[in-house]
Amino acid sequence: MVVEIDQSGKFEQLDTHTVLACANGKSNAIWISASVKRNLILQLRKSLIPRKDLIPIIFAILVFILLDTLDTLPDKIIIDEEYTGKDEIIEESLKKLFVNKSQTNWQEHIQFKQVGKLSPAHKLAWKTHAARKRPISVKKISEEDILRFLKE
Repeated sequence: MVVEIDQSGKFEQLDTHTVLACANGKSNAIWISASVKRNLILQLRKSLIPRKDLIPIIFAILVFILLDTLDTLPDKIIIDEEYTGKDEIIEESLKKLFVNKSQTNWQEHIQFKQVGKLSPAHKLAWKTHAARKRPISVKKISEEDILRFLKE
């Protein structure tokens, strides 16, 4: 199974919410508010995570949370290129998260490339981000949802 992932409203844009969406025949999305993002950044700036890696690691956690909502894990993950030069950090973080969850060595393929405006993941992310209110079907992510992965 191949899954495409796209983001609308970058995580580092602290004045707007962020939506991550995936599509593989079925579509799913998660939502994180601007206030939660600001609080996380303030908390994590005091942590041991280097500032330059903070956003890519949080992005990887959000991708993991999104993929964890699927019935089965994909064989191939295509992530829209959001953080050029940070692909290695994102991939390494994702693999660690999958290994921690399954207790096995996760060997699936992660690819970073433009998914394009015609991608169902892009359409869902954009449509959800443009909505004035969070659709009920979209899971809202809290600070605790992200912080629990940083404590493991």
